Amino acid sequence: MEAVFGLLLMLLRVSHGVETSCDGRQDGAQCYGALGGTVVLQLMDSASEIFRYEWSKNNKTAILQGGKNKKLINQIEKRSSFSDGTFRINSLSRTDSGEYTLQTYDSSGQRSEQRTLQLFIQGVEAYCDGRQDGAQCYGALGGTVVLQLMDSTSEIFRYEWKKNKIITILRGKKNNIVFNVIDDRSFFTPSDGTFRINNLSRTDSGEYTLQTYDSSGQRSEQRTLQLFIQAPVSSVLLVSECLSQGWTRVSCSSEGGDSPQYSWTLDGHTLTDAELLSGNHETNNIILKQDVSGRLVCSVRNHISSVSREENISTCKGVETSCDGRQDGAQCYGALGGTVVLQLMDSTSEIFRYEWSKNNKTAILQGGKNKKLINQIENRSSFSDGTFRINNLSRNDSGEYTLQTYDSSGQRSEQRTLQLFIQGVEAYCDGRQDGAQCYGALGGTVVLQLMDSASEIFKYEWKKNKTTTIFWGKKTIVTNNIANRSLFTPSDGTFRINNLSRTDSGEYTLQTYDSSGQRSEQRTLQLFIQAPVSSVLLVSECLSQGWTRVSCSSEGGDSPQYSWTLDGHTLTDAELLSGNQTNNIILKQDVSGRLVCSVRNHVSSVSREERISCIFINCNLSNGTHISQWVSAATNTLCIEPTAAPTTETSTVGKETVNTVTITNVTSSNQTVTSSIRETDHSLLICGLRAAVAVLLLIGIIVYFAWKKKKSMKAEGSAIPGRMENPANSVVMVEM
Repeated sequence: MEAVFGLLLMLLRVSHGVETSCDGRQDGAQCYGALGGTVVLQLMDSASEIFRYEWSKNNKTAILQGGKNKKLINQIEKRSSFSDGTFRINSLSRTDSGEYTLQTYDSSGQRSEQRTLQLFIQGVEAYCDGRQDGAQCYGALGGTVVLQLMDSTSEIFRYEWKKNKIITILRGKKNNIVFNVIDDRSFFTPSDGTFRINNLSRTDSGEYTLQTYDSSGQRSEQRTLQLFIQAPVSSVLLVSECLSQGWTRVSCSSEGGDSPQYSWTLDGHTLTDAELLSGNHETNNIILKQDVSGRLVCSVRNHISSVSREENISTCKGVETSCDGRQDGAQCYGALGGTVVLQLMDSTSEIFRYEWSKNNKTAILQGGKNKKLINQIENRSSFSDGTFRINNLSRNDSGEYTLQTYDSSGQRSEQRTLQLFIQGVEAYCDGRQDGAQCYGALGGTVVLQLMDSASEIFKYEWKKNKTTTIFWGKKTIVTNNIANRSLFTPSDGTFRINNLSRTDSGEYTLQTYDSSGQRSEQRTLQLFIQAPVSSVLLVSECLSQGWTRVSCSSEGGDSPQYSWTLDGHTLTDAELLSGNQTNNIILKQDVSGRLVCSVRNHVSSVSREERISCIFINCNLSNGTHISQWVSAATNTLCIEPTAAPTTETSTVGKETVNTVTITNVTSSNQTVTSSIRETDHSLLICGLRAAVAVLLLIGIIVYFAWKKKKSMKAEGSAIPGRMENPANSVVMVEM
């Protein structure tokens, strides 16, 4: 059962950081923890009512001491926490294995209870046959290796096993072990000749020599064995991103693992050059070409571990722009490698014939009413009722396009033009010094400063790899072999090359001559074409030990160089667990802040920032789920209970009615936090306004009747005395 549980732990650790829980309130409990992981031990129901307690290891070292009204002493508080009977230990190592004893005492100092707990820390176990001379064996850091040194010792009179020919590790005679210098973490079995070493460390690496002797003391055999200790690969993170050109960039990074080796498959087969734009099936960063999709698997392995991760990759689309080209002289823009959607007309259904041409030469589109559509670039474009979509744009797509429509008599009914600009990266380089090194962006433009001015130079030649590119003589450009995509300006000596490709890389030589034909100067220039970095993807992940792994990957970009800053300063060794000027780093526990990854090469530079903060959460949800792990503070929602109707209490403070809304949540420290939201009852304001209106109305009524009464009195004074037989006809009654 123990072996099965250990195997389960090992498999779990391969895919995630492992946290285990164990109830240690029963005497003799057996608990298991995963190497590098976390174990949560329930030592008692509550520590609040215990006068004094002590938890010790192997009846020697007191790990915990505390009690009622006593200060808690925790000897390993840097990687553990104790909360009212529950003890959490992080970053477990082999040395945490052992027997632990809990003793409790009453107020008189008498021991009230004692119970023990066995803690086993398990990890990766490897086997190696070392019976052949020169064998190479591998063990997992913190794990176990079983070395087959011989068949049996029963027939061997005496033997010695040494490390680096100096330190004797093991010595024995036949079936008796004389001594074993690492017997605290190893075990030799004479009957089968196997030597088991636990809790492997880097210092266990080295060359080991086995020497056997006969009864006369003569050496009968000697053979060596090389032992290498590697950190195992424990998990894989796979991140994919669509790039502007419709490519798919995929980054595969592993947690831990010395000397990781990568391999990729797509729908079960190894990736081919026809599917890959950059990288190969043995690198951790690849870029897939357009329209490549399927089930992508990245496998990471070393000599003692192997893990993999898969993701379904869908076809990506490049950057898409739209432009209304129905107005004459419209200017439209497209992104290099992307897509442009051009609205050329409202509808083609009523147009007898139309033609869309480039630079008044090449007819790109031809069609019309009851006419077959002809599209010269249909392999990367589509036309639908007046809208033309062009994919995978290149510099050659730039230019002036003209739309001409004709009626049934063949007369041209309309003509309008459209300018299409394809944009990319432009670089400048001063090539006036011999041996200058210049860089241009793939698909972009480079401006080379070849000389101050060509006006005073009688003749010059600019050659690439000894082939003439430009020839100038007598103030006239005689030859320019790339005139369709370049421009030389004699007045300032600059040479502009557009739509750069890999073939433009090379050594260029400028030679100038005087009027007598003598060469007056010669200098060289190296031109390198690089794919620019156009975006950065930053992915962070909280690991089981509280570390933060961050992966920084860039879109395209030849020879990318990475740099990191945290809150404005360069990362230090005190903050880094691994990595430095690389694209994958691991930050230590409690390192947080504004992390920036910058990626650059000679033709581009981009950066991306993210707030980094890993916190430890430990909570019990109302549905019985226990959550205990390291998570990102920015995105943590694991301990949030399902939304429930808040309880509302109404109280009166002075003359103000206050509603208190109580919201209960669980924080990362497993403490219940109650926040009260005080809201002024808006009905007070409404009631106040109503009262004010009522008072004003009452005042108005009183004033009105007072005025009427005064008027009535005047009317009664003017009436004839004794003529009140019909009071209903009096002025006062009429007014009333």
